[in-house]
Amino acid sequence: MSESISILGSMIKDHCKIKKLINDLEEKTKQDFDSMSKSFNKFEWELEKHVFAEEKAIFTSYNPEDVTEGYKMLPELTKQHNFIINTLNNWREDVRKKRMISEVYSFKEFITRHKDFEEEKVYPKLDEVLSEEEKRHIVAKINEIVHK
Repeated sequence: MSESISILGSMIKDHCKIKKLINDLEEKTKQDFDSMSKSFNKFEWELEKHVFAEEKAIFTSYNPEDVTEGYKMLPELTKQHNFIINTLNNWREDVRKKRMISEVYSFKEFITRHKDFEEEKVYPKLDEVLSEEEKRHIVAKINEIVHK
């Protein structure tokens, strides 16, 4: 019997990478601008790919039979993604103007809550309701986007 495909497992790997990058960014904000800027660029790139992967690979493949139940989590996820993208945009502007970014710790706390929401509510639900073929397709897309 073949092993079941898991969207959760695939995205946990990416969450670990993002956590390491935000920890590095937080550390670099205590150092010099150039170190912080390099760390931010890497963090921003990986986090934007992650959000893109979720919204394109997952949302476009997820068509729940019970729309009311199935789509409960998506507005919350979209709201959180919007906050993430807005924060990155603000930080990018700071970096462009050669300013140190601030409030990394509070954003890290938000990212942790977002990760927990996805790992406890979103991905297990998708793994439960999608067919093996749908999950295989989504995981392939995720790998194409975030694990390159």
